[in-house]
This record gives sequence, C-alpha cells and structure tokens, in this order.
Amino acid sequence: MDKHIFTKIIGAFLIYSLLLLFVGRQLNFIPQIHFGSKKVVTTQDTRKQVLDKFLKGEKGEYSIYYKNLKTGEEFGIDENKVQTAASLNKLPYVAYLYNQAGKGKINLQDQITIQKDDIQDYGTGSLRYAEPGGSYSLKTLTKLAMEQSDNTAAHVLGVRLGVDNVQSYTNSLGMLATNLENNTTSAKDMGTILEDLYMGKVVNSALKLELLDFMKDTDFEDRLARNIPKTVSVYHKAGDGVGFVHDAGIIDDGKNPFILVVMTAEVPDIEHAKSTIGKIAQFIYQK
Repeated sequence: MDKHIFTKIIGAFLIYSLLLLFVGRQLNFIPQIHFGSKKVVTTQDTRKQVLDKFLKGEKGEYSIYYKNLKTGEEFGIDENKVQTAASLNKLPYVAYLYNQAGKGKINLQDQITIQKDDIQDYGTGSLRYAEPGGSYSLKTLTKLAMEQSDNTAAHVLGVRLGVDNVQSYTNSLGMLATNLENNTTSAKDMGTILEDLYMGKVVNSALKLELLDFMKDTDFEDRLARNIPKTVSVYHKAGDGVGFVHDAGIIDDGKNPFILVVMTAEVPDIEHAKSTIGKIAQFIYQK
C-alpha cells in the first residue's frame, strides 16, 4: 500500500475514534427518567411527547400546563380544557385580596366574626369544628384557606370581597376559562395567576412572600411535592372532588423556578392519581 494513503487511513481512524469518544461523553447530559418500571431517555425538547405517551397508560383524563419562569419555555397537554376547579378557585380570591391590600384598599388585619351560617360543614379545614363567634383577621383566614384549604375561611373571604369583584379581577388577568360562580377553570388559567403572583404582578415583594409562604408545607403535600427534594420550595394549591384531584404550583430550587399545573377528571383511583401527579412533577423537575 502507498505510504501516503496508509497515513491518511490512520489519520482518519484516529479522528473517528476521538469523535466517538467526545460524543459518548456528551451523552451524559441526557437524563434518564423513570415512570415506575418504564425507563425513558429524553431531552428537554421531548418532555411533552414522553408525558403524552406515559399518560396513555393512565386511567382517567389529565390536563397539564408547564412554564419555565427563567427561560419562558412552556408546553401543555389539554391545558385549555375547562374543568371543575374545586379548591383551586380559592387562589383567585386570595390573590385579589392581597392585590387590594397592596394598593392600600384593604387592611389584612381587619377582623371577621364567624357566624353560625358562615360555617361550611364539609370538606377540609378547622373552622367547621370551631364554635361560632370567633373573630379572625383577613390574614389568618387567608392562611387557613391556603394551608388547610379551609372552606369556611374561603366562604367568608368571598362574602367580604364580593364574587363579582374577584371575577372581574380574574378576567383582567386573562383567565377566560375561570368562572367563580360555576367553579370552573383550566390548567393554563391556574398557570397564569401563579406566574403573575410569582413575578410580582399581583402584590409587592413583602406581601408576595407572605402569600407564597401560606402555599408551602400545606396539608396536601401528597401530589406535586411528594417526590421533590425537601430542600426545594413547592408553592401550590390543591383541589379535590369526586373522581378528580388537582394540584397547581410553582417549584423553585432557587435557580430554575417553573410552574406546573396538573388537573384530572374521571380518575377511578384517587390515591393512584395523586401518585401520578407526583411522578409528573418529578419528571419535569429532573429534566
């Protein structure tokens, strides 16, 4: 063989070997995602496709909205579908309350005395078990509505604020699927109000941090937060009803905060649906 040709062959082989070595090392950036026993290799651009495929194996209906608050990247799966909101619609009430407080139109230390007719004797919360006649500040009622999803607290806040006023505020945010009287919303709408809250469009910094604190370490850490490291902040609002569970929140590791809303319908197993929401959140978090 001609010496010049042989030298070219050896050079090409060395370049090819180095290229394989480089590419092999770069593949380390691709995370390996596990859904139960299913192992999926994915990049950031294929997360929606992976979730679509995963949810085909789940019973019931799932709506998802995701947005990275740092990069602006977003995607959804049936994110505009109008669904029963349940307690997710407590979020517009407290957002409007804090918005008005930030403008000096409401004092969060104002007291409301709970009357017998105010007691909402169903669902979650501690006020349903309290004796009528107790007085609570608007701030305390907000804390109860967010941390415990207390229905009595939310009811008296709604009476104090006026449903029409809160609905007008909700409309101004562009939440067109959210109807407080009919108790409906969508995953995208919940994402909208969460983004406005986190980005400081609802209230100033001090009130924003106070409200977010009420949405952390709640009585409902069995969905979005269940598989997320305890060092990561999960600010969220859960909702429940017959045949469905929801969770809408902001997951913030201090570097790359993102919104994730998961709403469900016609799920036959509530506990399994909560676990599925947790898996979705873990998948998105691990990227």
